[in-house]
Amino acid sequence: MLWFRVAAAFFSIALCVGAGAEARPQAPAPDGVGALLQRLEQAASRGDTAGVVALGDPAISRPSFEDFAATLTTPAPSRVVISERDRAALDGGGLRLIVEVFAERGIEASLGTWRVDVRPAATVAEPWRIAAVGRLSIVTGLYRLSLSADRQYDVHDLTVSAEDLTIEMPSGRAFVAEVPGGATAIVLIGAGRIRFTPPDPAERTQVRIFSGDEALSADIDVAFLRLNPAEFADRVDSKALRPRSVAADDLRAATALFNDYVGRTLQVDLADLSKDRWSLLPSPGDFVGELRTRKFGTLTYTRSSSEAEDVTLFDRKGRHNISVYASAAKLAARGRFYSEDDGRDYDIEHYQIEAEFVPERGTIAGNARITLRIAADGVSSLPFRLADSLVVRGVYSQEYGRLLHLRVVGQNSFLVNLPVVLAKGAELIVNVVYGGRIAPQIFDREAIGLAQEFPEPIFIPIAQRWLYSNRSYWYPQATVTDYATARLRLTIPAELDAVATGDPVAAPAPLAPGDGTRRRKVVEFDASAPARYLAVILSRFDPVGSARVAAGGRTVPIDVQGSPRQAGRLRDLTGNAADVFQFYASLVGDAPYPSFTLAAIESDRPGGHSPPYFALLNQVVLGSTFVWQSDPVSFDDYPSFFLAHEIAHQWWGHAIGWKNYHEQWISEGFAQYFALLYAEKDRSRSVVSGIVRQMRQTAIAASDQGPVYLGYRLGHIRGDERVFRSVIYNKAAMVLHMLRRLVGDRAFFDGIRSFYGEWKFRKAGTDDFRQAMERAGGRDLSGFFDAWIYGSSVPRIRFTSRAGAGEATVRFEQHGDPVDVAITVTVTYRNGDSQETVVALTNQVTERTIPLTDQVRSITANADNAALVEIVK
Repeated sequence: MLWFRVAAAFFSIALCVGAGAEARPQAPAPDGVGALLQRLEQAASRGDTAGVVALGDPAISRPSFEDFAATLTTPAPSRVVISERDRAALDGGGLRLIVEVFAERGIEASLGTWRVDVRPAATVAEPWRIAAVGRLSIVTGLYRLSLSADRQYDVHDLTVSAEDLTIEMPSGRAFVAEVPGGATAIVLIGAGRIRFTPPDPAERTQVRIFSGDEALSADIDVAFLRLNPAEFADRVDSKALRPRSVAADDLRAATALFNDYVGRTLQVDLADLSKDRWSLLPSPGDFVGELRTRKFGTLTYTRSSSEAEDVTLFDRKGRHNISVYASAAKLAARGRFYSEDDGRDYDIEHYQIEAEFVPERGTIAGNARITLRIAADGVSSLPFRLADSLVVRGVYSQEYGRLLHLRVVGQNSFLVNLPVVLAKGAELIVNVVYGGRIAPQIFDREAIGLAQEFPEPIFIPIAQRWLYSNRSYWYPQATVTDYATARLRLTIPAELDAVATGDPVAAPAPLAPGDGTRRRKVVEFDASAPARYLAVILSRFDPVGSARVAAGGRTVPIDVQGSPRQAGRLRDLTGNAADVFQFYASLVGDAPYPSFTLAAIESDRPGGHSPPYFALLNQVVLGSTFVWQSDPVSFDDYPSFFLAHEIAHQWWGHAIGWKNYHEQWISEGFAQYFALLYAEKDRSRSVVSGIVRQMRQTAIAASDQGPVYLGYRLGHIRGDERVFRSVIYNKAAMVLHMLRRLVGDRAFFDGIRSFYGEWKFRKAGTDDFRQAMERAGGRDLSGFFDAWIYGSSVPRIRFTSRAGAGEATVRFEQHGDPVDVAITVTVTYRNGDSQETVVALTNQVTERTIPLTDQVRSITANADNAALVEIVK
């Protein structure tokens, strides 16, 4: 994952050279064509331009062919490898070849992808000739890096700085690796120290969680640095490096370190073209540092200008992102907010997927027809995501025929090279044929974890199920989630059932078994409303019940299915699901999808998962000894919580997605709060009070781990999912509850409906929601969101009260900067009655007079736990 982040500046280039031989099996070549390519390779290796030209058909376009010949031979290469990657028949008996030409010139190399048309010739001696050529892509600036064996330096008071990072080495030894433009890498060995000081408070919190201090300081004995050669002299003071004679032991030690670190960043995979290691150069402004600390192991610092968040500190040992954020320059250029869609090359509009699953063998064979629209100017390649274990067997388009596809090794990605450059707005249909082994997705974020309770696994027999969803990359998709309609035609074992994204089209159609094969059937689903991703679960299901609910002026069918052994326990599930669904539709004024299926599956713990059009709900098997009462989202008096939460995701997370990981609360926090709203309808006031109290307690307890805006990274460093659920689920839900109390019910729900209507089937962010709520409430809410989404402190508020004849005066004084919050004042009378008054705090000091109706026993603040504050006297 880190390679992908560091090399993002070179994304299209790195993909082009990332094809592995095992992912792109070369078709056997006829002897004549193979001999022609061999002669071409030999002429190019000699630097023989005339020899290359002599292989052309007399009728070939001379200018383009001579350019091809000159590119291969000038300057003369030291080594050339020409590898056929693909072929297709042409009219008249010719062939269209896709070839890669890898040329070394000293320590530098280039890789060109060419379309080469060949035709039969009249002579027997040379039966094939080159009839046409066209360059598809070329990658230059590949370097075979090594330390300069004849140069060593003594280090004296060296300081190297990058964004928020300082590396100091008072003494030591140094070796450099050079390219024609200058040094691009340096190995430093000695006693040094690093200091990393991110400016953002949330990032300082993560550094504190990792290192114990908000500024990470650590002793190092090795530093390996990569930077652009043009910037080496500016970053590394030559006066601190004093040349000396090379010591063999020092060179051996430095070379071993260099070989260990250089392959971790900016390296490309050319295993089928060269046995050497080839690297790209960092772009200007970029910086990579592998820093071996005595306390924390190796830490990797990167500055990658192409990333939306271009500064990263990564813990290699624990495989954790310690810090990820935008530099000052990046923030000045784009502002605080960004979308993962910024700069994307294309937008997928429709999928037509045919896939055959053999789940017990862990295999899939698929054909995805993808309709897309180009979203940027000058697009010549299309990056896709697909599970690394799957092989792309062919990529085709009606307009251009078979297309060159190149796999990114170990990256769940592949690239389709286009033979022409497409302009913004152009439409294209791409067919991807693929298959291989695919592991089902585990149930992670949406299920309460086991690790905190039991050090040993617990074996409980559970009905088999195979989930292929957003993290399994079981079909080709855009590199970021992309709303699209879809049609799925899935072939599955006859004894299994499928629930998938879309409306079931018809009853399953059985297929006749082939020789030695098991019985199969075909199921189809039509997703006519756009979905952020497509998902399918395979298992054995029995019908539980069905219902129809009114939502947004239409009727939505609700279908409930369950594992056969669970059927007797699911009698009330259909009615409950229909009631939850209809309640949410009444709040929002719409249902996002024309149908909804709830699949109840066996599990050893509560939880669920909610893709578009359906949701999975865990049914805890009898005999489970897992104890989850200590989890932040375990509500003993609210057994319908997980059902309510998962159904809410159809609106929050799917109908409205989130622009980047910082905005995950728009999915989880909204789903959590809608589950609380349903509890207000369905449960007693005491139960709701208990839920709110638990949300408040867990949110406050985890607040020092970071703000809501930190997203998935909450709890990431320590691997504690409870922190994520305490903040992204519970605190985010409480933020919505506090916002509702601050602006009032009418403005709040008007704002919810307005936000949903404006952003349906799009990705939204915190600022978009803030603006919708400001329009509905007629007030500035920037301070509220700054405090509760981007901040992590728990306000401390001094509360005093004084009861007099017929009225009471209450006073709130905020410690520190004031925050916007509404707090309930509860007056309890001597006769046992009580009254509640909500007081909105927007200033440092707030006073309010409350009319009284009897003699007062007590006056308290925040007794209902509805505000994330601490009341002090």
